[in-house]
Amino acid sequence: MHNESMTAIEFQKRYSSQEACLAAIENMRWPNGFVCPNCGHDDGYRLECRPLIQCTVCHHQTSVTAGTIFHKTRIPLPYWFWMIYVVAHDKGGASGSRLAEQLGMYQKTVWHILQKIRHAMARRDDGITLSGLVELDGMFVGPEARKAGRQPVHSEENDLGKPSFKGLQTQVLVMIEAEHWAAGSVSMRVVEHSYYEDVKEFGEVKTDGHAWFKTDGWHSNYALRTVGSKHTAKVSSGPDSVEWLPLVHRAISLVKRFLMGTYHGVSPMYLQRYLDEFCFRFNRRHKQSSLASSLLRACVFALPMSYAELKL
Repeated sequence: MHNESMTAIEFQKRYSSQEACLAAIENMRWPNGFVCPNCGHDDGYRLECRPLIQCTVCHHQTSVTAGTIFHKTRIPLPYWFWMIYVVAHDKGGASGSRLAEQLGMYQKTVWHILQKIRHAMARRDDGITLSGLVELDGMFVGPEARKAGRQPVHSEENDLGKPSFKGLQTQVLVMIEAEHWAAGSVSMRVVEHSYYEDVKEFGEVKTDGHAWFKTDGWHSNYALRTVGSKHTAKVSSGPDSVEWLPLVHRAISLVKRFLMGTYHGVSPMYLQRYLDEFCFRFNRRHKQSSLASSLLRACVFALPMSYAELKL
């Protein structure tokens, strides 16, 4: 299976059992047949009592899910696969509380699974670099609750009932390709200060070194002149800023709607993962029918993370 198009019914039928899910993971990890990680021999057989493959030469046993985000999970794989499908295709974002109710699971368990899926999305997009004409701007995430003197509100999604201090403004840098006045790929990063070095590092990591940057007149943006081939800046605000940087402002509007629509605000601690989820779907918006297959592959090839690591 390589980015195969499937409807929801087809997906459910194909991955309705633990064995079907294990077979899919095995085929993605070893598309040309099993290769023993211990001795390199290309012959092995599945054990009947455990999800392991044993090498016929050295008898080393390899878990089918080892090295994936499914490693050592106690949750049946069909539950994982269905959540992956929902996350891939729900533009508004998958609600953890709604999925927990639908699947008869604890919300905390679903929350951890969703965080691991977002981790896989981020790793999948690590290699994407922007090129050509690139618009860059910053945004603040979080309403002005603190300034108005209101108390922190609770989010049903991100902190599992803990206070979500959404009044704390979190700054995010947003870059997007302008392909003949149409949006290309997008990248977003949470930054602590958005000072000169933050902008420079973001431009170096996420562009190919030959980008033509288009920004507003904020002084830190001039760091991009040491990164790309050209930098055009214009002092603008309000409607003028939207006219000058139309694509990046469209992306900012969409991601704010995404964050507030389903999640009703996101804790700054986990904001980057939700931005990664948005970017993953946005960058593949022209391949909607194969999104689930793409995300499944991302989950298979993403390194496993412990619950302790997810909470960092």
